[in-house]
Amino acid sequence: MPGVDGMRAVPMERPGKPEAVLRVLDARSGGQVEVGTGHRSPLRVFVQGARTGAAEEPSGLRARLVADVLLRTAELHGGQALLGLVRSGGTRETPEARAAVLGIRPPAASGTPEEIAQALGGRAHVYVTAGQETAEQGVTVRVGAVRPYEQPSPIGLDALALRLALLTHPHHEPVALTPDELAAAQRTLERWRRSVADWARAPSKPMCAEALGRALAGLEADLDVPVVLDALNRLESEAGLPDGSKFEMFTYLDRVLALELTREIGHAASYDPLT
Repeated sequence: MPGVDGMRAVPMERPGKPEAVLRVLDARSGGQVEVGTGHRSPLRVFVQGARTGAAEEPSGLRARLVADVLLRTAELHGGQALLGLVRSGGTRETPEARAAVLGIRPPAASGTPEEIAQALGGRAHVYVTAGQETAEQGVTVRVGAVRPYEQPSPIGLDALALRLALLTHPHHEPVALTPDELAAAQRTLERWRRSVADWARAPSKPMCAEALGRALAGLEADLDVPVVLDALNRLESEAGLPDGSKFEMFTYLDRVLALELTREIGHAASYDPLT
């Protein structure tokens, strides 16, 4: 039945059509450029952190995060994507352990661009960077710097709360995360996980076509993850939608968000033993 905003859970064809394309802002041309989603051949994404002295290591970590979202979006559309990590002189590296706790996948190859191209079967289609360089070929996605702050992070902060906090900002804009913002991301993450665990008890229902379409349109338009998060926030409080529909929507989009929203499923605290 319709909700207060007219949302409905209706059957729809799952995304993943071969003609799907992504549009990203190319730093070289200054305009949006279409890139494939890896249906006919793998989408090759190279990522490079910030140059030493140009930015702090968190900026390189954010570049890795943006590349991760790009790969996951291509896969959500049924394509295949390969990640190469550029390691060249003067580059400040992001430790793999730190990238892993933020849900960032490891690269399929690393080295110089030439070495990665040889390993992955060709040059980059998309080059993601936290620096100011542009690729000679392909599309260059430039990621905004993460400005450091001196206040301590909240005690007990979930690493994926940092991922969520970074995803709430357009990736090409600079960001300075505060302890208050990190704490808010932590609360959102915990609330969503509890909700998903509760919704998992309900019968499965089709996803809301309107909300899903809005979220996918955001991803396809320059990886606009804030649009995805807004769609989930709206859906969460939508009284007119079945819990099973909300569950399907949150878990489906978590394939891109990678926030482990199903982590609390099956935990005793999420269930009422009297029901």
